[in-house]
Amino acid sequence: MLILAAVARPRILCGPFEVLDAAVVACIGGVALQLIPLPSIVRHAISPAAIEFDRMMRVGVADAAGPLSLDPRSTAWALALTIGVAVLFWSCRGLFAAGGVRAAVRAVAWLGLLVSAIAIVQHATAPYRLYWYFRPEASSARPYGPFVNRNDLACWLVMAIPLTLGYAIARIASRQRASGAIDAESAVDSTMVGLAASLSLMLGALLVTQSRSGITAASAALVGLVAVSRVRSDRPRMRWLLVAIAALIAVATAYANLGALAGRANDALAEGLGGRRAIWRETWVMVRDFWSAGVGAGAYERGMLLYQTSSRADFYFNHAHDQYLQLAAEGGLLLVVPCAVALLTGGFAIARRLGEDRSAVFWIRAGAASGLAAVAVQSVWETGLQRPANAVLFAILAAVALHDSSARYDSRDSAPMTARPSHSSQA
Repeated sequence: MLILAAVARPRILCGPFEVLDAAVVACIGGVALQLIPLPSIVRHAISPAAIEFDRMMRVGVADAAGPLSLDPRSTAWALALTIGVAVLFWSCRGLFAAGGVRAAVRAVAWLGLLVSAIAIVQHATAPYRLYWYFRPEASSARPYGPFVNRNDLACWLVMAIPLTLGYAIARIASRQRASGAIDAESAVDSTMVGLAASLSLMLGALLVTQSRSGITAASAALVGLVAVSRVRSDRPRMRWLLVAIAALIAVATAYANLGALAGRANDALAEGLGGRRAIWRETWVMVRDFWSAGVGAGAYERGMLLYQTSSRADFYFNHAHDQYLQLAAEGGLLLVVPCAVALLTGGFAIARRLGEDRSAVFWIRAGAASGLAAVAVQSVWETGLQRPANAVLFAILAAVALHDSSARYDSRDSAPMTARPSHSSQA
């Protein structure tokens, strides 16, 4: 991250992103504030529940001075991760304004191809080990490639799939002749074949995980991408897009256990929210008690030592199974307010970029935006963005969707993208 920042020298708090960048800086400042040691009287005034937590969970401690966070070590790690992800976002946003969007998306696609192949084979041959060797601490874990949890891999895939699909559409759109016909010979090259293979394997890996939240989020992403494409495509091209998506899904089902997947769907219908209702109910008590500044970023698990009242014989709640609820528990208004501002301003900025872009890059932006929307949907049931790999990809997608390419030159083009009609922009 530091090397990338030194090379890219990201510009923040300027141009059209002042409010968004200020909100991101406020998020970093809020996490840092949770680590500052405070006198007992100040700590009690800001977060009286923290004093009560000390009395209940720490023998011999009463009205002690200390930070707002119940777990300073975890909050320090969360602060480092937040800073790293923010710097990555700012750096990529600046880099993509000068070029390199296609190279970055291709890298994600090839990485998705590799990770998906490993996840499918590894889970089929060694379902209890990471990379066929490492055994997770939790005996109930069923690893998928580099991820211990199926929903965490699904979170990565629901971002990578629409981004890759958007890039594939951009490559086809950039090879459209003035007459409207597609130059099939140049469009279906080795790169396109690789993208198709990557998409098929990533969709297959998503089905193999049997992650209900991930499949729901991916469906929302594909529906969103189709809805956005209606603005830029006529009816015949829409049909071809739908046919292509259907074909990819059909190929992907070859990797899935459809019987097990149907069983998971039936369980979801029969159980409804199931155990999540209990998790959300007990987390809400913690949110209510720590409404101002939260228990500390990354300190949810420590807080649940006191707030989990249901039986711990089978499960211990180490995350809220809802990204928004976990943010409220860990950050209170101190983090909820700037995060909400960042999400709202970022969403409006992405919509504006999509409306302004008349080049083939529009499709890459649309794919990135669909991936971000997919994570927003999955976050209702999961906390996949807690994983560093997912947070990194989220930052890259945000940079792809928001970057300003209005006056840049691409390394494969001889004129600015916006100065050329979309059919002559090579992707």
